[in-house]
Amino acid sequence: MEIRKALFRKEMKLVTLLLTSLLIASASASIYYSISLQSTTTVGAPVVKFVTASDFPTGSNLTDSWVRLKLKSYPNATLTYERAVNISNTGGSDKTFRLTPSTPTGDSSSNWDYIKFIVYNNAIPGVVQGSLNYTGGGSWGNTGQTGLMTIGTGVQWTIRVITRSPSTANLNAVCNIVISVDVTE
Repeated sequence: MEIRKALFRKEMKLVTLLLTSLLIASASASIYYSISLQSTTTVGAPVVKFVTASDFPTGSNLTDSWVRLKLKSYPNATLTYERAVNISNTGGSDKTFRLTPSTPTGDSSSNWDYIKFIVYNNAIPGVVQGSLNYTGGGSWGNTGQTGLMTIGTGVQWTIRVITRSPSTANLNAVCNIVISVDVTE
């Protein structure tokens, strides 16, 4: 009889252990699951890219997807770079893009009245496609992200830059402005 009681207790413990394990497994299955993401990334040349223009400032640097313009501004004067840099669409279809501003860094904004970046369609003289204007003074301000602009295949547009500093501007003051050219693929 003692053997039977011992077997019955062992069987009960085993059944209890199995039921507990099953309960834990079913609770875990209903709470946790996994999803997967796989990506393939290929390096290629951009189809909308920067190209030098006739007023490309001396000392500036340019690649297809990055440009550093070395611009000047004079106290109490307006300086215009009619064709500072071009944007070219070398792809097989029209492309849409916009300019997105960032906050300038460097010396005090009181050294500039404004710095304007204006996008022109070279085929239609005088027609502004979009503009991004930074205003100085007490603190930097900007007009915000431009609207979407669509550039045709094989077309080059120009970015004109206009700078103006007040008569009280400090000589050798520097500001750095980063503008993203966001292209829709």
